[in-house]
Amino acid sequence: TSAIGRLRGLDRNLAARFFHWHRWAGYLIALQVLAWVLGGLLFAWLPFQPWVKSADVLVKPQQALPPGWAAALATLPQRGPLLSVQSVATAAGPALKLRDAQGERWWSAAGGELPAPDAQAIGRYARSLYRGDGALVSVERLRESPRRLGIVRELGDRDEAWQASFGDRLGTRLFFDVRAGELLAARNDVWVVYDFFFRLHVMDYEGGEDFNNKLLRGASVAAMALVLTGLTLTVLALRRTWRRRRKA
Repeated sequence: TSAIGRLRGLDRNLAARFFHWHRWAGYLIALQVLAWVLGGLLFAWLPFQPWVKSADVLVKPQQALPPGWAAALATLPQRGPLLSVQSVATAAGPALKLRDAQGERWWSAAGGELPAPDAQAIGRYARSLYRGDGALVSVERLRESPRRLGIVRELGDRDEAWQASFGDRLGTRLFFDVRAGELLAARNDVWVVYDFFFRLHVMDYEGGEDFNNKLLRGASVAAMALVLTGLTLTVLALRRTWRRRRKA
């Protein structure tokens, strides 16, 4: 009888300790678990390609290498060996994006410097890519990447860009390079919400891409502690229930 009493007292002490640990782990991780769950629901239910990636309203340009592109490069002022040549569509028409040791530059497919686009050229090009039912509301040159919901930067680390905004139900925004008028990204209000919860999900509030940051590691340890202490409490409760039934 005394051994059974000691065993019951041990179970009660273990249950009290694990309940204490479980409660504090819950305090530490509750909001982050809520963010993980809400984010998971959004990721599962939001139409990714049609809404988040704007596939329903945007035709992304695909530009093959134009005829005579090699001859166009013959007029290019040399500043070192070329590392890559890419054919791109721009607000000024087909162009060649060139990369060398000094960075990127654009060259007209017909030869000669590619002119930097103005607001009118960006507006025309944006309309040619857009397939939605909204009108072009504005075209403006941004000096820094838009920040929304506090932590979401629509263009990441890029500072300057042209923004063409359309008045559709998702608030579609197309961003273009200021030097050449090349399409950089398509964003909308759904994308902002998606990216906001993705940053909360990975706990990277700056770049939104670091899956191995210290915050996420610490939160994962706390979440595992919450699960393990909860499982232990469940096992102890089942043992007590089994003993009561056996005694009865």
